[in-house]
Amino acid sequence: MKNNYFLGFVLVVTSGFVWSLGAPMIRFFEDAEYYRLPFLFYRGITIFVVVIAYIYIREGGNFLNALKRIDAWSLFGGLVLALTMFGYIYALTTTSVAVTLLMLAVSPVFSSFLGYLILGEGLSRTTLASMIIVAVGVIIMAWGADKSGTLIGMTYGFFVALGFAIYTITLRHNPEIPKLLTPALAGFISLILALILILLTGESFKMPQINVGLSLMHGLVVSAGLILFGFGAKYLPSGELVLLTLFEVIAGIIWAWLPIIGINEVPDINTIIGGVFIFSAIVIQGLSTRKRHIIPMP
Repeated sequence: MKNNYFLGFVLVVTSGFVWSLGAPMIRFFEDAEYYRLPFLFYRGITIFVVVIAYIYIREGGNFLNALKRIDAWSLFGGLVLALTMFGYIYALTTTSVAVTLLMLAVSPVFSSFLGYLILGEGLSRTTLASMIIVAVGVIIMAWGADKSGTLIGMTYGFFVALGFAIYTITLRHNPEIPKLLTPALAGFISLILALILILLTGESFKMPQINVGLSLMHGLVVSAGLILFGFGAKYLPSGELVLLTLFEVIAGIIWAWLPIIGINEVPDINTIIGGVFIFSAIVIQGLSTRKRHIIPMP
């Protein structure tokens, strides 16, 4: 059991490390705000192909049977996750990496609240306290923001966190469905939505070569993180998983700050103070759920 726990810990931390590379990667895009849709199109292709290929290899002869288990909740979860992917990129190209990732960290608290509203799961006093602490942290981050982009980015980030929480609820609703089917659907829906919007707006699929390469690499980062997390999650209780998801946030902010990387994004004092509140809330939430078996977000 100890070996399994250690293996799960290593896999989940590795998935967080891999995911943490995604946000800073966007900063190396050329004119990222002008190429959001092509980026989402190419990234969606990569996520869909990689994840569905992994499911095919894992399921083998049961692959078609696994696909037949897709239900309305899976489709809804895929649609929400696809829209969340859009919001995540729009947030990153509007505000700082720190603000985007800190808003994303709120997702586990939202998930607990929605689990209470939709699935009838218990809502503890600890969760209520965590929600209040998160709200204070978000208000501090927004207070005195000197750039309109920060508030717009925070709004995107809020809906991204909410979207991930809704996606988590769709997974909990039917735990028998293979967890990676929904992300595969999300990748497919994402590329279809991007394709439709590109055609409707008259935008081009062409991007600078570096952007195309980064789009494909970003898709690989997301896919690899999902697969690693899926391997590790079955060995760890949900409390540890909630806490370990913070590794992606911390590492992503550090990558964006480290001068050697070349991005040099230094969080302002409001972001740091608000982030401390948010981190505190997630740590409290994680510790309170150590003994509760809740299906984690893959």
